[in-house]
Amino acid sequence: MKNSLDLFNDILFLNFRPWLMSKEPDFKFKQLLKDVKKEYYVNQPKYEIAFVKPLSSIRKYYCAIIEAESIRFLNDFHSEIKSALSDSEISYLIHHALNKKLSQLFKDIAKLIVERKYSTDQFDLGSNNFSKDKCIADESYILHLVKCHVVRLFVEIQDSYSEFLNEEIMSQEEVYYKYFNEQLPNPSLVMPSKKIETPIVKKKIKEKSSFEPIRRDIQPIGYSLIDYDMILDKDAFAKVECNLYDFGIIDIESCFIKNRKQSNNILLAAVYKILIENNYFRKNIIGKSKICTDIDLRKYLDARYSVDTSQQFRKIKKEQIDDAKVKLPWLDKIYSIR
Repeated sequence: MKNSLDLFNDILFLNFRPWLMSKEPDFKFKQLLKDVKKEYYVNQPKYEIAFVKPLSSIRKYYCAIIEAESIRFLNDFHSEIKSALSDSEISYLIHHALNKKLSQLFKDIAKLIVERKYSTDQFDLGSNNFSKDKCIADESYILHLVKCHVVRLFVEIQDSYSEFLNEEIMSQEEVYYKYFNEQLPNPSLVMPSKKIETPIVKKKIKEKSSFEPIRRDIQPIGYSLIDYDMILDKDAFAKVECNLYDFGIIDIESCFIKNRKQSNNILLAAVYKILIENNYFRKNIIGKSKICTDIDLRKYLDARYSVDTSQQFRKIKKEQIDDAKVKLPWLDKIYSIR
């Protein structure tokens, strides 16, 4: 994802840790607050935060940057879901967000709150345990605010895509019990959202594909003994190339499309591995004693698509191939040629 909640990690472990910032002068946060870019929801949210009103400049600043980060995360997540190519990929994205990213944040937040002995009483003006140390009160406020936002993101994602979950929906009570061993605050700090104005996004109409796979050698191959005739089922191979085009890995001229976000190099290396395993290529070379190796085939295909996947092909792991099958669901339909 474009946004992986790096700011939250910075608040927990790096330069934005509130105990490093809490002794900064008030005017610094007033100035920083002016520079915070306002973010807007692209989709109507299901939930919103009902946290304690920020009264100090440092709290107002952290409230602004934390809210902006949360909105960016949700906008990016919804966008990635819309771009997913299959239900399996959607389920994978949701599972990773809930059970990897957000659950790890829960654990990190819970550990820090315990280690630094923060409690909600420290910033509750009506509590007998209200901290007389303003810095401690601000630090506790910020950590609990992050905690509240992560809870909100968790329930927002699972409730927005419940039909794609592989496990039962967790209530807020269950989230607080599982990750913090606490009761849900009463009233809850994560409430149903009011109706908001969301920007109108015009969808681009995708033009019908005009891609035609080229059934011949199209690049200098470097190996005179290897050519297009090494492909045993040319119709099946042409279908694979159509899928490579449709899924944004090669362009209309069969040249590789570099896409770091989608890790196209790894995806293409996984495709090579699966094609080789399913005997798409003849290994023996007619009239020659040489046997075509997997590396020879990789070099031939790299030349065909004007790319170098040597590193990815050499180091690719089973987990990455399995992940490629999620992102490219047609890979599971590739059958053995013989």
